[in-house]
Amino acid sequence: MSTFTAKEIAKKIQHTNVNPDITRDDIKGLCEDSLKFGFDGVMIQPCWIEDAKKHLAGSDIKICTALGYPMGGASTHSKVQEMKDVIELGADQVDFMANIGFLKSGMEKEYHNEIAEIVKAANGKVTKIMLEFGMLTQEKKTKAAELALNAGVSYLKNSSGWGKGGHATVEDIELLKGIAKDKVLVKASGGIRDMQKATDILNAGASLLGTSAGVKIVSGSGEALSDY
Repeated sequence: MSTFTAKEIAKKIQHTNVNPDITRDDIKGLCEDSLKFGFDGVMIQPCWIEDAKKHLAGSDIKICTALGYPMGGASTHSKVQEMKDVIELGADQVDFMANIGFLKSGMEKEYHNEIAEIVKAANGKVTKIMLEFGMLTQEKKTKAAELALNAGVSYLKNSSGWGKGGHATVEDIELLKGIAKDKVLVKASGGIRDMQKATDILNAGASLLGTSAGVKIVSGSGEALSDY
C-alpha cells in the first residue's frame, strides 16, 4: 500500500462545486483554492467555464465540467450538442452521464452508441463517464464499465457522487481498475472527505478524485462545499 503526502493527493483532486445555487464569487473561491493548494482541476457547471478560464489563466489547472448531469435522461442529440458547446467554451475535460435507463432496460446497444457519439463529439478531449454504480447491480456495474470502455471513454468513473449515484468504495474502484487495466484510467467520486479515504481509493486504482472536500483533505481544515 502506498502512502501519499498532502501535496501528492492535491495533484489528484478535481476540486468540485456543481451545486445549482453556486455564485460567481463561489467560482472565484474554487479557483483560488485550486491555485493555492495545487489541485489537478476544477469541476464546475458549464455556465461558469468562461469565468474559470479567467481566474485560472496562465496556470496548468484543468477546467472540467459535467454534462448530461445529474439525471442523464436528455436526448443523445442534446448531449452531443452540449459536448460541442462546452468544448468550444474551453472545457479541458468533460464528465458525462449516460442514460442509465437504457442500460437497466437491456438496451445495451443504445447505451453504448450514446456514449460513443458523445465521445466522438469531444473531438479528442478527455471524457469521463459517470456510471452511477449506486443504481446498478454487480452484473450491471461490470456491463456498464465494459460498454463504456469499448465506446472510447478516457476514464471510467464510479459515480457523479450525487443522489442515487452512490459513494466511492474500494471494491467498486478495484472493479473499475480491473476492467480498465492499462487501457483507460479511473476516477472516483462520492464520499471522499478525508485523507484516509482518499489514500484508500487511490491505492484501489483511482488516478483522480472528484470531491468538494479537497481543502479539508489536504489541509485538515474547512468543510466540504457540497455533498459531491
